[in-house]
Amino acid sequence: MIATPPPNWRKTTVRRVLRQLDRPARSGLGVITTYRDGAVTLRSNRREDGYTFSDTENGYQEICPGDLVFHALDGFAGAVGVSDSHGNGSPVYHVCEPVAGDHPAYLARLLRHLGTSGFLATQAPNVRERSVDFRNWNTFARIPLVLPPAEEQRTIASYLDRETARIDMLIEEQQQLIEMLRERRAAAAVEAFASLSGDGEGLEDAYEPIPWLPELRIKRVQMRHVCAIGTGSSDSADAADEGYPFFVRGDQPLALDHYEFETEAIITAGDGAMVGRSFHHYRGKFAAHQRVYVLRDFKGVYPRYLFWYFSTFFIRVVGDGGAQATVPSVRRPMIAGMPVPMPALDEQRRVAAFLDEQTAKIDMLIGETERFIELARERRSALITAAVTGQIDVRGVA
Repeated sequence: MIATPPPNWRKTTVRRVLRQLDRPARSGLGVITTYRDGAVTLRSNRREDGYTFSDTENGYQEICPGDLVFHALDGFAGAVGVSDSHGNGSPVYHVCEPVAGDHPAYLARLLRHLGTSGFLATQAPNVRERSVDFRNWNTFARIPLVLPPAEEQRTIASYLDRETARIDMLIEEQQQLIEMLRERRAAAAVEAFASLSGDGEGLEDAYEPIPWLPELRIKRVQMRHVCAIGTGSSDSADAADEGYPFFVRGDQPLALDHYEFETEAIITAGDGAMVGRSFHHYRGKFAAHQRVYVLRDFKGVYPRYLFWYFSTFFIRVVGDGGAQATVPSVRRPMIAGMPVPMPALDEQRRVAAFLDEQTAKIDMLIGETERFIELARERRSALITAAVTGQIDVRGVA
């Protein structure tokens, strides 16, 4: 909310602006979901995996295009918008229409701002971690609003649609650039390992070509013979505000007030969304989650070389193991049996040094692009805030 709104803006409440609709669900319609990015659309327009479907749709309600829909438990995080679809929605949604003349898209923008800015969190009780409960209509209806005249609402909504679309397009272009850089990074690693020298001398029948490097003819051993493979013993709930690095299944380490290991190690998630995507090479005192693999006690292999090889081809292990569940996971034997090409130590160091140099350049570009995206998102948020609180007058530019 703003302390001094423009003089032609009126103070009111949701109750005086929105009317709650109560339509029974209709058979044959798809399920509509209200997402935290402000989209209200048929679930089939995005994805259906990972959802639990109701056989009876008990308490569901009909939602029509143009309805303003507010998620009573996730609205605080931005789950409010105008529906673009016809379907049935959860009873946890407030489905509304303006009482008289106010613009639904503008009201949705304003409510999203009130949620993401933290204001709604002060207006209703918490029922679970990171949630605020507005299931009671009266709790939702008493939210205070400050609104411009209806015509100005339309002007602001149109302006924000246009300007945020430009920013979103720019963000998407930068995200595509990051994907290209990551592909280049992965290709550099594959090429580096494919360049390993070897004439096949000393090969035995058990040493067949590595599937993902079929032309490579060089002695190799299974992972179990070059390092010890274990896991941590801590849980994410044990994390502290500060302390030793605590490697969890996410990409960023947390902290723990005690350490479990004091060694050089390669660390990767054993299950969850970051399987095959999160790898760390660390030397010193640290702790690890109980579902995180810790490779240590290296024998006859240069650790940095093994880090690069393991992180480059680990996803092949997961894929070959058939780990295609909703929450992917990898078992210890899958890692232990992974074949590792073993050139001379000098060549291992050469490959590791080359990849450190090449990927440092790419990582710097990725970091700069990610910072640009973050600034663009901040600009988008600031623009919306300024427009829906009257800090800027868009009537002359919309």
